[in-house]
Amino acid sequence: MIQRIQTFYMVLLILVNIFIVISIDSNPEMSLPESYFGYFRPYIDDYFFSEILSFIFLINILLFKYPKIQLNVLRFIFVALIFGIINFFDERSFQDSFKDLGLYYFIISLVLIFLTFMGIKKDQAIINSSNRLR
Repeated sequence: MIQRIQTFYMVLLILVNIFIVISIDSNPEMSLPESYFGYFRPYIDDYFFSEILSFIFLINILLFKYPKIQLNVLRFIFVALIFGIINFFDERSFQDSFKDLGLYYFIISLVLIFLTFMGIKKDQAIINSSNRLR
């Protein structure tokens, strides 16, 4: 099960989060609100958001024998990202929010989580159909 497409999507999520950590930590001027990820930076730096998500996705990959637990973890992360995007739009106007690159992080993460979710559900359907034939 570790070679499935949902593992690839979770590895992409890990890489996106690691890219966020590296790109923000490498540039000290990024704390300015006008810069890339400017408004999103305090959430990443103060709460170690990307590092924690990367670790959770890594653990979730290793839980390939427990798809129900994987789905619950993905639901939790999906809800956390929804709250993050609501907070992202709440702090400033919509025009400023759409210009910030932090929005792309949320969009990419939500799409990849949705694709991972669908891949796990597809695997569960295949397993359930094979169990009916036995």
